[in-house]
Amino acid sequence: MFLLHQTAVYLHITGGVVALLLFWIPVFARKGSPVHKRIGRYFALLMYMIGISGLLMSSMDLWIPEVLHPDNNPANTRNTAIFLFSLSLLVLTTTRHGWLTINYRDNRLPLRKPFQLALVGALLLCGIGLFALGLMRSNMIFVAFGGLEVALSAGILRYTFKQQTRPREWWTEHLGGLIASGIGAYTAFFVFGAVTIMEPLFNQLPWLPVLVWVGPGVIGGIAITVVSRHYRRKFSPKPATVSN
Repeated sequence: MFLLHQTAVYLHITGGVVALLLFWIPVFARKGSPVHKRIGRYFALLMYMIGISGLLMSSMDLWIPEVLHPDNNPANTRNTAIFLFSLSLLVLTTTRHGWLTINYRDNRLPLRKPFQLALVGALLLCGIGLFALGLMRSNMIFVAFGGLEVALSAGILRYTFKQQTRPREWWTEHLGGLIASGIGAYTAFFVFGAVTIMEPLFNQLPWLPVLVWVGPGVIGGIAITVVSRHYRRKFSPKPATVSN
């Protein structure tokens, strides 16, 4: 059991480091170019690995924290595992949504298959639970990401079942999904990796952890909004001109 948990941890960390570096290549590469497609495919595969390994190790931490982390307070271990579980589900769901939308484009039937709907539904329920838990515990990180997960899952469901879509709306859904998965990856890094690196600063500046941990979500949310508006205007039908 311990070996399985450690394997998941190593896969999660290794995949996360590589994915954080690859994330920016498709962002700045020309959209639709061979580099954008190839690196984007590698990024998506790594995000699948990160999401699955994160779900596995956080589930184990929730189940047997005393066995896997005997030196830690079980309540603290479970608290961390809840957040990691929600981030892993966010990464897995949004990556798959972004991947399906770019591969099937205007065909939304793959988005309505049971497995994908189960993922989106699980993210919605997880977001509601995280938001409620954050309110009960006065934990603003839980509140912020619970709200983000609810908004993302609701947006995915709306796109999946809406009667009509805008011209090339699948493109903005693709970009939004993969930006959202990047939010999850960078948040996980800052929450779980930067704690060790930046611990002296965190001790001196109590507000800094909240700023660092919420930052990717805020920046990513703004990026999704800006990108969506840009391509919505770009792909909107041009008004017909009347010649005299």
